Amino acid sequence: RHEVPKYDNHCRGLTDQEVRKKLENGENYAIRFKLENKEIYFKDQIFGEITLRIDEGDFILMKTDSFPTYHLANVVDDHHMQISHVIRGSEWLTSVSKHIQLYQAFGWSSPVWIHLPLLVRSRNKKLSKRDKDAFVEFYDVDKGYLPIAVLNYLCRNGSGIEDFDVSKLYTLDEMIEKFNVNLIGKRNIMMDQLILDAYGNKAIQNADIDKQLVPEIMKRLQRIFPEAAAELISDPGYVRKVLDFFRRTDQKLCYLEQLTNSDFKYYFLRSTSPKKMLSEFDAQIASSILSGLMDCEEWNIDYIKSLASTHGIKYVQIFRIIRLALIDCQSGPPVMELFEFFGKKECLKRFLTMIEMLKESKLSSSTI
Repeated sequence: RHEVPKYDNHCRGLTDQEVRKKLENGENYAIRFKLENKEIYFKDQIFGEITLRIDEGDFILMKTDSFPTYHLANVVDDHHMQISHVIRGSEWLTSVSKHIQLYQAFGWSSPVWIHLPLLVRSRNKKLSKRDKDAFVEFYDVDKGYLPIAVLNYLCRNGSGIEDFDVSKLYTLDEMIEKFNVNLIGKRNIMMDQLILDAYGNKAIQNADIDKQLVPEIMKRLQRIFPEAAAELISDPGYVRKVLDFFRRTDQKLCYLEQLTNSDFKYYFLRSTSPKKMLSEFDAQIASSILSGLMDCEEWNIDYIKSLASTHGIKYVQIFRIIRLALIDCQSGPPVMELFEFFGKKECLKRFLTMIEMLKESKLSSSTI
């Protein structure tokens, strides 16, 4: 009949004698709260005046294993912890009527109720404890968003911040100063990856490189890439150089995991596979072009064009080979900027690494 299932209170009227008999027989039991069937009025700081009609069975306080339910535990704990304001998600609004009756039964005053809008994936699906991105650790430890980026993202919709400017990155002190609980909105907040990434990028752009970014990036790199070239991931100066380069060339770095789990990682690692190169170019041609670059004193457009003419290919393809040898991808800054960033010594190391991998792939394919 499309009705919400509820307990029918069939044990509510048991006499003391009947209860004793059931206990002596070893029957399992739970302790329930005898609800009064009445309307409960209360004020929530966000949702205003609310009236709830209790139309359900007596709810459980202690389960059959003698473990208390949330309803009992949170009321008792909050009272003894002298909690003045209960702040939680709006899905608990309908439970306030139970909690108020519990407070009244104990003879305690109810706290101030503040129920917050929820973070949702879609109109009908909220974030769940089963979702890894429902936890702070996902954004901090796993993804490496700066905390101030996540805070601004959470405050963006219905934030409680007076005159909130979505284009600004607020400091924690500014949030505290401007916060007003009465300005928090009621509507649930839809998760939006693009907005979070925009705040992440802005936070990294504004962060203190030496104090906030370099130490955290070095820890992350050394944890994830213990086999990487030590001179690249153990040198704070090199990490700073990468970050300066990203800022100067407007690379969209939004969270620190990008440095270890995207094309950005090749600023700290040399390529370990010729797979992408071989998917676009013949091994012999790519090796010959890279060898030609290694023999050249000065890399410039004229030399690259002459190299292309010698091999009978377009000079833009030379750029593709260079980019794949240096950072193993086709997106990113112009090749000349990559030359300037890495310097000739590191470029030569990466060219040689790719040549050797191409040679090995050619040998292995010829023996099959």
